[in-house]
Amino acid sequence: MSSPNTTSPSMKNVLSSKETPDGKHRIGFFSADMFQAKRTWAKLTFLTFGLITVFMFLFLSIYFGSYYKQIPRADHFSIELLLLDTLASPAGSPHPAILGPALRQAVSQALTTQPHLGWWEADAATLQTLRIAPGGQGLDPYEYAMARVLNQDVWGVIIVNANATSGVWAGLTEGTMWEPTGAMTFLYEEARNFYAAGQYVSRLSTELMTSAGSAAATTLASQILALGNASAVLTTGAQAGAVIAPFSYNLHNLRPFDQLAGIAGTTVGTIYLIIFTFLISVTWNTKGLPLIQEQLTMSSEVLVKVLVPFIAYFWLSLHYSLVSLAFLVNFTRQFGKGGFVVYWMLNWITMSALGFVMETAFLWLGPFFPFFLVFWVILNVSVAFLDIADTASFYRYGYFLPIWNSVDGAKCIIFATKNHLVQNFTVNLGWMAAFMLFLGLTVLRQRRQKTTGMMKEKWEEMKKQDEKEGRGGVRSAER
Repeated sequence: MSSPNTTSPSMKNVLSSKETPDGKHRIGFFSADMFQAKRTWAKLTFLTFGLITVFMFLFLSIYFGSYYKQIPRADHFSIELLLLDTLASPAGSPHPAILGPALRQAVSQALTTQPHLGWWEADAATLQTLRIAPGGQGLDPYEYAMARVLNQDVWGVIIVNANATSGVWAGLTEGTMWEPTGAMTFLYEEARNFYAAGQYVSRLSTELMTSAGSAAATTLASQILALGNASAVLTTGAQAGAVIAPFSYNLHNLRPFDQLAGIAGTTVGTIYLIIFTFLISVTWNTKGLPLIQEQLTMSSEVLVKVLVPFIAYFWLSLHYSLVSLAFLVNFTRQFGKGGFVVYWMLNWITMSALGFVMETAFLWLGPFFPFFLVFWVILNVSVAFLDIADTASFYRYGYFLPIWNSVDGAKCIIFATKNHLVQNFTVNLGWMAAFMLFLGLTVLRQRRQKTTGMMKEKWEEMKKQDEKEGRGGVRSAER
């Protein structure tokens, strides 16, 4: 028996060898004998580079476009203004409203700059339904504002309280203690989209209230100085806290984005959800299925193609969900102890929706499947992190894609935002069912094509054999 060294070439032989192990001659890249091979190689290489370049511009344009012109679209973030101060202290009263008109003027000025929010005043009919004076009948403005924000009818509500002007004057003239932060209240929901809330909604609204408060304070100061007893009023007002910065605001973040570990499950983590789903498609179709495919009946092959990934998604979605649980994400805010199961089921159906699309695309596209994968990732991710309200109308397709619905559902489960789970599950179940059916039809079509091809090959072999036998019979007859 020869030693291993006799069958293993040395590194020197590998570097200097001019022949392959089976005796074929090797030539250099720049050899004239390589002309035809290099020509074919160059065509394939540059075609690949060209396709990648074209698809890079096409696909990345979708993603980059979602961030394009966000600033002028900030007016899609609607903020409702309840100017109860103006309604409670109309013009002609002993102390006409100061803060309400100041806020209205601040809005007019802000609308001339970019970015600005979609500020709008509640109409008179709405204001009349609110409780604007002690003993008055109607809705509580805070309950009204909370309902509007939590129902996601608006991104926020600014309330200029009914006692904003009267409370300051009571502090100035009567010494009644005044809390400046009671002049305005801003209610919003950060967890709806923490990027939009922090970058636009909260920041621009607080800037507006600060500007309005400063303008109203200037107006108040001029009115005080016009009084005959200005010194006494200033002394009384200073003791009551109604002189220095008399108009301020308080914030109510109704659904704070207070679980940082939840960011993964509602933003970037969804990319990994696609990636791990993709791994199932690749490994199963290239390594697992070929081992048994030829031995399966048609019905069994369809069943295996559908059930194996579906069960794999069930298992992987559990562990994807357990990662969030391991990092102490609280799933009990909306559905109690069942919140984790709801989250798991949402991830399972989302993986199935994503996965069966890729399973089908893999069979249709073959070596071009990676191009589809990039497109599928970008198409979903482009609408998952930003709020669709702040993107071009084109991106409204996101409402019908698996990842957007997964993110929206996860926010409901983790942060108790508005419940759209019926829509979220329905959309993703629709993708899953449609591509389960499409996958089965694709397997049927490919099995038929393969069988037809094999029958043709067999027929050609039989024809050649008959022709060969026929020629042999003729020769025998001639002899």
